Amino acid sequence: MGNDYCVSRRNSKSKISEHRMFQQDIQYQLERLKDIDKKYIVIQYENKSIEDLLRNIDINITNQVNREQENQNLNSQDSIVIDFAQFTQFGNEIIQQLQQKIKDLTLKKQDWSLLVDDNSSTHFLKLQMSQTQMEDGNKINTIISQFIVPCNPKRFIYYMGNFQEQKQLDLRIDQFRCISKNKEDQEQIIYLSYKSVSIISARDFIYFKKTKLIDETNDIWCDASRSIDNNNYCSVNNKIVRGTIYLSGYVIQPLKNVLNNDPYSQRFASISKKAENYSFVQMCSQCDFKLKVPFYIAKGQVKQEMINYINLLYRNLQ
Repeated sequence: MGNDYCVSRRNSKSKISEHRMFQQDIQYQLERLKDIDKKYIVIQYENKSIEDLLRNIDINITNQVNREQENQNLNSQDSIVIDFAQFTQFGNEIIQQLQQKIKDLTLKKQDWSLLVDDNSSTHFLKLQMSQTQMEDGNKINTIISQFIVPCNPKRFIYYMGNFQEQKQLDLRIDQFRCISKNKEDQEQIIYLSYKSVSIISARDFIYFKKTKLIDETNDIWCDASRSIDNNNYCSVNNKIVRGTIYLSGYVIQPLKNVLNNDPYSQRFASISKKAENYSFVQMCSQCDFKLKVPFYIAKGQVKQEMINYINLLYRNLQ
C-alpha cells in the first residue's frame, strides 16, 4: 500500500510538470508568431487563400440575400390590374381542350408509351408519354398521368394553387407567384421560373390559369393553363430562357364517380369501400422547356421525376 502511494504521488508530480512545460511551449510559440510579418502569412486551402474563400462566401451570402430580398419585393407587390374579360374565350377553350386531351388517351393507345402502371402503391400511379407535333411545327412531349389522392377535390385544388407548397414539391423552382387574379372566375396570370442546373440555363414561363367546376352534381373540377405572349406582364430576362406551356392541368373528381366504370372498377377494387376518402386525378402536361432531349432519355427522366413528385404529393396531402 505504501509503495503504491509513493508511486502515485510521483506520477502526479510528473504529470503536473509535463503540463507546465507544455503551457510554456505554447506561450513561446505564440510569442514567436507576433514577430512574423503578417503580410507573408498566406493560409491556403485547395490552392486558394483563406481570404479568397472568405470573400467568395461573402459574395455568395450577399447574392442569396439580394435574391431573397428580390423575391420578397416581388411577392409584396400589388397585383397588376388586368381586364380578364379578354381571356374569357381563351379560358373556356383550354378547359375544353384539356378534357379532350385526356379523353384522347383512351382512343389512341398505340401512340402512347406506358412508363408506370403501379397497382400496388397507395396512389395507383399510371403514367404515359408520347411525342406530339404542335401546330407551330414544334415537336414536344405530352405527359398524361392518373392517380388518387387522400382528400376531396377542393383541398387538392387549394394545395396545387399554393405557391409555397408547390416550391416544396419541386426544389428546382426559383420563383412562383401570381401577377394578377380574377377571384370571381378563378382565373390567374402566373409567373414561374426554374433555377439553372449545371450548364442548363434558367427557364421561366408566364401563363394564364383557369379553374372551373365542370360538373356540379358529381363535383368534377378542371384546372387548365396555357402560356400567354405579353411581355408587359413580365419582361423577358436575357439570362433566362422563356419556355412555352401549350396546355397543362388536371381534372379531379371524387373516386366514387369512376368505380362503376371499366377499367377503374377493377383497378381500385381494393379501396372501393373507402372510396369517399379519395379523389381521382387525371393530369396532362404539354410544356416546351426549349431543350433538345432524345425521347428515350426523356422517358427515363420523366418517369423518375413523376414517381418522386406523386409520392411527395400524396404524403403531403395525408
